[in-house]
Amino acid sequence: MIQKPITVLITAAGSPLGQSIYKALTISSIPVRLFLSDISPMAAGFFLNSPKRNIVLPLVKNKNFDSRIKHAILKHRIDCIFPVLEIEHQYFHSESLWYRQHNVRIVTLDKTLLNRCYDKFACMTYLKKAGIAVPDTIIGEPGQLLQTFLKTHPFPLFLKPKVGASSTDTFLVKSYKQLLALLSTQNKHYFILQTFLPTLPEYTIGVYRSRDGSFERTCVIERELKFGLSYKGTVINNPTISSYALNVVRALELYYSSNVQLRMVDGIPFVFEVNPRLSSTTTVRAHFGFNEPEMILLELFDTVHTYTKGLTYGTFARAWEEFYLPKPTHL
Repeated sequence: MIQKPITVLITAAGSPLGQSIYKALTISSIPVRLFLSDISPMAAGFFLNSPKRNIVLPLVKNKNFDSRIKHAILKHRIDCIFPVLEIEHQYFHSESLWYRQHNVRIVTLDKTLLNRCYDKFACMTYLKKAGIAVPDTIIGEPGQLLQTFLKTHPFPLFLKPKVGASSTDTFLVKSYKQLLALLSTQNKHYFILQTFLPTLPEYTIGVYRSRDGSFERTCVIERELKFGLSYKGTVINNPTISSYALNVVRALELYYSSNVQLRMVDGIPFVFEVNPRLSSTTTVRAHFGFNEPEMILLELFDTVHTYTKGLTYGTFARAWEEFYLPKPTHL
């Protein structure tokens, strides 16, 4: 049993994911001291936290980032860090020796596993070879392969970056002319072209799998998207989707928390995106008894098998929230 508070740093406090991890840990049964970091002193997440536990850091690529974050780690005696951005995961891998020497746990996967999922073409290819149902996918570039693909895959088709973690540069392509125009805007190998799965609804599944595979849990959300985020949804009980999502994560050999996004076609789940990390719906799942950040801390500092909260079912919706501050003295 964890009795001494774990001091946790969550990065990118201005992002939906950073705030979601923070909110989930505030309702955790584990004693924690929560610190947030961001490049902006006006990061939205800072207004949720004690000002004394907010840390402003430069960009990761800034030459002072390494010394600044290490100073903060030592000053506040940070035990564990939840990186949010892909570049942050890369940094912590490059400096892993220092963090191990100072007993700081970093919530990240092995680089091989991260790269396996960050490259969406490689991910779909890997899953297909493992016998997992996935949309037909090719590298989006002019040539014979594209022409062959188009003969058996009618429009509309889905075009998105080969590497990327957001909805930027994602398009529903409705004609050959539009496809060529979009392909011409980027370098070769930037896009992948994928069978469009028109069937709604869409599902986002949180999957937790311990490193040794002895603890596995899922939480299925039937969702509606707006602005690239799940803004409305319902936690449901669907054994078919749960089993499929677990098989996806097992095939990719992922551990800790993963996010599987899929649609159903004729009763068969088809995954179109796998994120090897926590997602912006983390706090939603935590509300319904599926608290992934808490599971991670239990696995790192105790044993995840002590997590006994049961999953409940219900609906959620999101809305904007405003923060009002006095006029800054320098304006």
